Amino acid sequence: MSPIPVNITGTLCELCHEFISNLFTFDFTRQETYPARWQQVGGEWTPEKPWGDVFHHHETFSDLSESAKSCELCYVLHADLASIDPTLHQGWLGLYPFWTSGRMGENRLKGHFRAGFRESLGQMPWGSSKIGSIPLHSFRVCRRGPLEGGEEVPWLDAYRRLPAVPATLESSDISRMVTRWQQECSDAHKDCPKGRSESELPTRVLDLGESEAAPIRLYEPPDGEKATYASLSHCWGGTINSITTEANKAARTDSMSFDDLPQNFKDAIHVTRAIGIRYLWIDALCIVQDSKADWFREAARMHSVYAGASVVISALDAGGSTAGFLKPNRVPLAVINDEYAVQKVFRELNDYLLDCPLVRRGWCMQERLLANPILHIGKEQMFWECHTEFKCEDGRKYTGESDGHVMAEFLSIRKRIGVSAAQGIELDFKAWYQLLEEYSTRDFTVSSDKLPALAGAAALFKSTKPAATYAAGLWKEDVARGLLWCAHYDHVPGRKVWGISTTDRISVLAKPPEQRAPSWSWAALDGHIDFWALRTSGFVAEVLNVAMSTGENELTAAFPTGTVKLRGRAAQMFYHAPEDPSLDVGVLTFREIDSPANRSAALSSCVMDLDRRTPRSCWVVIMSKSNSSWYLLVLQGCANGLYRRIGMCTAHNVEVDPERFEAREIQIV
Repeated sequence: MSPIPVNITGTLCELCHEFISNLFTFDFTRQETYPARWQQVGGEWTPEKPWGDVFHHHETFSDLSESAKSCELCYVLHADLASIDPTLHQGWLGLYPFWTSGRMGENRLKGHFRAGFRESLGQMPWGSSKIGSIPLHSFRVCRRGPLEGGEEVPWLDAYRRLPAVPATLESSDISRMVTRWQQECSDAHKDCPKGRSESELPTRVLDLGESEAAPIRLYEPPDGEKATYASLSHCWGGTINSITTEANKAARTDSMSFDDLPQNFKDAIHVTRAIGIRYLWIDALCIVQDSKADWFREAARMHSVYAGASVVISALDAGGSTAGFLKPNRVPLAVINDEYAVQKVFRELNDYLLDCPLVRRGWCMQERLLANPILHIGKEQMFWECHTEFKCEDGRKYTGESDGHVMAEFLSIRKRIGVSAAQGIELDFKAWYQLLEEYSTRDFTVSSDKLPALAGAAALFKSTKPAATYAAGLWKEDVARGLLWCAHYDHVPGRKVWGISTTDRISVLAKPPEQRAPSWSWAALDGHIDFWALRTSGFVAEVLNVAMSTGENELTAAFPTGTVKLRGRAAQMFYHAPEDPSLDVGVLTFREIDSPANRSAALSSCVMDLDRRTPRSCWVVIMSKSNSSWYLLVLQGCANGLYRRIGMCTAHNVEVDPERFEAREIQIV
């Protein structure tokens, strides 16, 4: 790599040239004295102090806009800063390499710097709440080529360690990165496949031929034929006109019109050819969409389709089939010389994934769970997800460990389930509940798909527990713990004790258009949920029977019905809604006239599933006790002596006399 100072050959304006030259001359570290355009932060606190020492760049946003027409670095800065609220464009533009954050102190990543307008610094958004995260609207000096084999660079020398992302995405870029990532998996990851292996082909695949010019056709291989193939994970985004039907299936086995396909499918074909694979599976084309028999038969095989693919192509940011996911221009890059460039710092991975249309789609959870590996293609960069880590094209790597974010937890549980299933290791039921917490955040165009879209994941889980019995999204053998689900609450970062408090923000749950599952199942409602079996033990209620009328061990059943019969200590109580209409957490007392403040008669932290504003009588049954914490199901009595679930209570520091609860047998529908 180049010595310091650096020789700048890129097209930069005078200000950018000076700034970059200064950074290299300083060895990217704070100085005791600076050249004229630099200002040191003062000793007293001001809104500018956390930003640190600053290089005085253009005087106005308009000046930056004008310079961006000819200066590559100004163009990079402008492309990012133009997206913020115009009210944050006040004052002169400063570039800040030495900012500080409360817990982490001064930035020590060499080559990273923030940008902000002087009179708007106090209002600039930070972005991620993750400790150690890089603020939004930050930039980085980075190397233009990847690390060479065996090359080691100190972590803090980020400008030498992290590669730039090419501004445009060519077939050669896709081929190069996939080849490199696959080689890393083969060489260094014990839980990843050693190269591409052939798998039995699905019922139908697209045959792309052996060249770019080859015609495309729908291929129905004979039973047992093996080959490498790719599959596509994507958002439908409404009606797709080019689906396979009974009427066109036969003709498509001869040829298909490439031009008639939506852009997502064209892009998937382009990627599959770029990585040297002949066959491609796309649900809309490889399942006969107007045949219920074919649809249910193929849905039951989804586990093997995605698990058998040599690579799953994930269209992360395409909200519909016509959107396309191979964009000609991704993210601008300012060239410094043959070795270095400047590019924006990309968002924290967890926050980015949470906003991706594909990650919100219900069907795509099991597609991602079952696959190994996955080539995610986003609007700004590519990613590689295997059973060891999640790699970004910009050089960052994630494992999902030691991170409470729902996206990080899914990374972790995906690895655990995939590796356990591959090695024949039996999984704990807790892994299923962790999976469901993430799954419950996802959306469905068709409400009745909620359980069928989980069938592949259930099949994978059941492969490690062959004797387990599936029942409405839960497992009979652990249903007592499976009943303890509740609307998700936002656990305040830094709060040491888990538990719902009266002011916590609670997710909204919604009733589907038609009854989809028994009231005791999480699948009965839509919305983000938590499973308290992951956070408590000491179960005291006994499950006497789980009687499924329909759907027992039917993984694709869309409308299972059944009852759960419990024996436990129960009492009739009264639900007091929160006095503040903006809050969601109520209190239970034994009588309507009892004060919610009377701890000997009250159980706090009651969250109703749906109507949280209406005070009413209810029944509660104690499911679990842990020290002075109780976890209870909240039920509504029905005229036929049965009960329906309507909520859950997570009461802490309980002072209620347990003798006020009587032993009862309760049947929940």
